[in-house]
Amino acid sequence: MTTPSSTYLPAPNGWRIALGDPENRDMTLVPVIAWQSVDQKAESSIDGSPLEPVVLFDNTKEPIISTVLESLGGWPEGSYVHQVLAPGTELRDVPDGWTVIDPYQG
Repeated sequence: MTTPSSTYLPAPNGWRIALGDPENRDMTLVPVIAWQSVDQKAESSIDGSPLEPVVLFDNTKEPIISTVLESLGGWPEGSYVHQVLAPGTELRDVPDGWTVIDPYQG
């Protein structure tokens, strides 16, 4: 795997990533806090994208800030980026029977 560049661009408020986990049949929404530039030959969680999202899992006592690519490495096999949600965009095409986990809803 080629290492991504170290250039970060802050993400405007409201951007989110929907991560699909087929093993647990759920879709988790996480906020994007920055975008990391990706070299042409480097892997990205979003095919063909020059940017890799940096996300925040704000668990109490164990917050995690990482790229989506790094995060998916610790998720069940087959987990994937389902959708990049710009501010105001709704999640769509969630597989039937899956649970949506949105820690910021309500």
